[in-house]
This record gives sequence, structure tokens and C-alpha cells, in this order.
Amino acid sequence: MRKLVTAILVALAVVAGTGTKSAQAQDGVVTFTFTNDAQFTAFVKMFSQDRAWIWPSATTHYILDDNQPKAARLACNIGEKICFGGSYRENDTPRWWGVGYRGNKPCTACCLTCGAPGDNVEHHWRLIE
Repeated sequence: MRKLVTAILVALAVVAGTGTKSAQAQDGVVTFTFTNDAQFTAFVKMFSQDRAWIWPSATTHYILDDNQPKAARLACNIGEKICFGGSYRENDTPRWWGVGYRGNKPCTACCLTCGAPGDNVEHHWRLIE
């Protein structure tokens, strides 16, 4: 019985150590900055192209309601491709940017690749009509 308990504790220690090490190896960051120069308030989200993940979440969005730069610094997996999407409304009418509010539109130049914290992966987009 004592051998079984020892084996279980050793296995748990190995699994816990591996999980922590793995998570630290994947810690990355990317910064999306937007200036809304469009006519109305815009709603923006970022979508991972490599996993089912949305920033800030599937049910919320960033609000761009003036013409001042707003930055979103995202925690992500190093090497992960992330694209932004935005619109005035949830149905992408009358205008959308990037991959759109739902993340289902094609885009060019709307994605960044997550890098290590010291890599300073960032880009600034100006939303216009």
C-alpha cells in the first residue's frame, strides 16, 4: 500500500511539474493598437487562427468610441496567429474591418503572430470608412 501511495505522489509531482513548465514555455504577448477615425463607434475583437480563442471574449468586445489610439495587449501562445475583426454592428453592416465582428471574413494585413514578451510584436491600425 505504501508503494502505491508513493507511486501516485511521484506521478502527480511529475505531471504538475510538466504542466507548469509547458505553460511557461508558451507565454507570449502581442499588442493590437487601433485609432477609430470612422464615423461611428466601432466594436473590435481578436480571433486566434490556431485555437478556439477570442479576445476579450466570445460575448464581449473592445469599444472604440473616439479618435484616440487604444491598445490591447494580449497574452497568447508563442507562434499563434491572431487576427482582428471589427464593425459598427454584430452583423458587420454597413462596414467591417479585418475579419469582421464574427471573425468569418477574409482579410489582408489584419493579423499578427504572437511573440515572446521581449519581441515587441505590435501594430497600429487606423479604422476609416
